Amino acid sequence: MNTETVKQELKDKIDQLNRRAWELRVNDSTQAHSLSREAFELAEEIDYNKGKAEGYRTFAFTLIRLSRHQEALEYCEKALPLFQSLNDKDGQGSIYGYYGVTQRALGDYAASLEYLFKFLELSQQTCNQEAESLSYYHLGVTYKYLGDYETALNYLLQGQSLSQPGFITNSISIALSSKQIGLIYFENGDFTNAENYYQQALKLTREGGDKWGEAGCLDNIGLIHFKLKDFDKAVEFCCEALAISQPVGDKKGESNALFNLGNIYRELADYDKATIYYNTSLAIRKDIKDKRGQAEIMLFLADLQLRQNITEQLRVEVIELFDKVLQIGEEVKALDLLAKIHLGYYEACKRFNLYEAALTHIEAYISLFKQIHTNTLNQRIQHLEISYKVENAKKEAEIYRLRNIELAGLYEESEKQKQEIEVRKKIAEDSLIELKITQKQLIQSEKMASLGELTAGIAHEIQNPLNFVNNFSEVNKELIDEMQQELKAGKIDDAIEISNDIKANEQKINHHGKRADAIVKGMLQHSRSSSGVKEPTDFNKLADEYLRLAYHGLRAKDKSFNATMKTDFDKTIGNINIISQDIGRVLLNLYNNAFYAVNEKFNAERLRPKAEGKTYEPTVSVSSKRIGDKVFVAVKDNGDGIPQKIVDKIFQPFFTSKPTGQGTGLGLSLAYDIIKAHGGELKVETKESEGSEFMIWLPSKKSLNAVV
Repeated sequence: MNTETVKQELKDKIDQLNRRAWELRVNDSTQAHSLSREAFELAEEIDYNKGKAEGYRTFAFTLIRLSRHQEALEYCEKALPLFQSLNDKDGQGSIYGYYGVTQRALGDYAASLEYLFKFLELSQQTCNQEAESLSYYHLGVTYKYLGDYETALNYLLQGQSLSQPGFITNSISIALSSKQIGLIYFENGDFTNAENYYQQALKLTREGGDKWGEAGCLDNIGLIHFKLKDFDKAVEFCCEALAISQPVGDKKGESNALFNLGNIYRELADYDKATIYYNTSLAIRKDIKDKRGQAEIMLFLADLQLRQNITEQLRVEVIELFDKVLQIGEEVKALDLLAKIHLGYYEACKRFNLYEAALTHIEAYISLFKQIHTNTLNQRIQHLEISYKVENAKKEAEIYRLRNIELAGLYEESEKQKQEIEVRKKIAEDSLIELKITQKQLIQSEKMASLGELTAGIAHEIQNPLNFVNNFSEVNKELIDEMQQELKAGKIDDAIEISNDIKANEQKINHHGKRADAIVKGMLQHSRSSSGVKEPTDFNKLADEYLRLAYHGLRAKDKSFNATMKTDFDKTIGNINIISQDIGRVLLNLYNNAFYAVNEKFNAERLRPKAEGKTYEPTVSVSSKRIGDKVFVAVKDNGDGIPQKIVDKIFQPFFTSKPTGQGTGLGLSLAYDIIKAHGGELKVETKESEGSEFMIWLPSKKSLNAVV
């Protein structure tokens, strides 16, 4: 038997191992883990790219199930370039999906959304309905983590509508969506709807043979009964979940069930049983190296100890336990976990009359609480009404006020005179911190909202170069067939002429490929946090790009929308020093407002009797000009203009003339601040029934990089 035959037989074996591992990945993740490892190790020996890619992919999936997310990322990194070299879009899509899941588990929700939208795009390109359904499910999960339940439900329901019964993986996809919808209802206190969706998910996971999913559903139903104080039922469901998790090697599920049983018995004041369940769960989480899970259980163990009669020995044990859990929390670097730890430590120190230590931990808790709140707002994209944010801010202010009162009481017990000075100082410091945090929240929140508005425009923009690439590729395929025929016929000159056509087409493919690459990079650059550093930027190109993206974004939302765009850019402007992401947000806001104004007028004109010979044409004009050492930019529309009575208010935060739910009232306020921070000016001129013109002046002289 020759070498090639042996190699082909080995490839066939690798393919068979990968197929079997992929089929078992949901129902028997442990077996899939072993089979996929065997497959990619054999593929590495003979450098078989397809075998390696598929083996790495399934292995990464099983690592995610085992909560080994960093290891999963390593194998995703290996698989993605292989799938790209194979032009396997389904494979690429699944890897982007795993990236999204792992980044969510690691707390980076912005990155999670970025990868999951890539997963969705690729699944739609390949018409892979199962993958598309799964991408909607995971988008829903991430939005749920962000607290945006409306968007989460929308994506989860889209995923359900795409899934068709009859395929095991699709029924599991429906189950996943049902389970997550149930969780949203659970967290909103609607336990009836929550249980209905959990029961639907339970039925589907049982039909699909997904033991991991079945155990999770049972555990969640147990939690509902726990909330309803039906402790017997809660114990019954959690024990059933435990009995399923243990045989299939679902360590995380087993640990969760034990942890929930500990919570139930803690509520029943059976502290001995609660301690046993907590410690058993803790041992498993240590075994799977789930440090966050360890810390959470240790907090509950500390709470159990604090419910006992306080002795000196108990005090020492509790302090030692909190020191250990704090060390783990700092290793994990999860802000919400650290906040819980410091709050628990504060309660313990207060109980032990350790007022100075209590003060240290409550201050750490408050600082982390604020930081968590800031980060959460930074990651939310669309759909959160500003009134809701304001009400939350008021509630948080009340929380801080009450905490300060409690701190004042602690100071009074130690040093009354010193307390009065320190409290006044803290009030002043907190006020300054609140102002800075609010400013950062508003700027980042508006940026993320603008990213959502750009997405539709980006999709339109990137489709054009991709169409060129696809069309020229098809033409080249036909030309190559013709060239081969000419060569066979001995017509060398004709073949050379055809090859020249192929070369010209390849140049066009390369050009449009680079164009698509530039659009994608531009989108990624927009989605990242601003560096705050001014850099030389082609201003006219930036203004033109955002105009087109704003227009196509609105067209994607409303196919009936149309408007004429006119541009007049001064080519002598060239590069100027600006923070391109920030100025881009300003332009995007002005463009969106202009398009909104002309569209509103257009819709109104359609309802009015038409004057003879008069037809309204929605028009938005953008012009730039260098005037001395400044760059002048004007965004003009022929809408209905701004009423004079509100012109002086439009740059105020939270002021909007749009209907409720269509505007936050932050866009022009933030645009004004950004232009001011660049040393420029933003003004408006308007005439009712004729339109508005927003004018920007920016410094055009080259300057040293500056942080805004």
